[in-house]
Amino acid sequence: MVHPRAGRSSRAVGLGLVVLAVALVLWLRPAGSDDDARAGVAPTVTDSSEAPPSASSATPPATTSDEAFCDGFRRLAEVQGEFVATGDGGDPAPLRAAADDLVAAGVPQGMSLVARSGYDTLLGGVYDSIGLELDPAAIGAPAAPVTGGDAAFSAYLAQFCPA
Repeated sequence: MVHPRAGRSSRAVGLGLVVLAVALVLWLRPAGSDDDARAGVAPTVTDSSEAPPSASSATPPATTSDEAFCDGFRRLAEVQGEFVATGDGGDPAPLRAAADDLVAAGVPQGMSLVARSGYDTLLGGVYDSIGLELDPAAIGAPAAPVTGGDAAFSAYLAQFCPA
C-alpha cells in the first residue's frame, strides 16, 4: 500500500524543480531581455575550440534519455546554486563544465520544440551569466523564442524530472 502522502511528496519535489527552473529563467533573463540581447554578448574566450557547444541547423543535436537529461539538469542546477551562492560569482569553470556536459549529452526525443525553446532560454541564460553564448541549434531549439516555451519546459521538468 502506498502512503497517501507519498504522492504529495513526489508532486512537491516536481513543483520544486519547476519553481527552480522558473527562478533560474527569471534570475538569468531579466525583464526586457530577449534573444537579440543575448546575440550581442561576445564570448569571453577567443579560441574557437573553447567556445560553448554549438551546431549548425543542419545537424540535429544528440539525443539522450529523459533520466540522463534530468540527472544532468539537476547537476547544472546544483552547480548554478553554488556559483550564485559565492556572491561574486566565483569560478565559472564548474558552471561551464556542467552546462557543456548537459549540451553534449543531448536532448530527449520526447522534448517538444516549444519546450526546447524554453530550455534554450534557461540554458542560454546560464551561458550569458559567464559571458558566453549558446547557439540554439546545439539543443535543437528554434532560433527565435517560441511563445509558451518557458511554460512548456517547466511542464517537461514537472513530468519527467519530478524527483
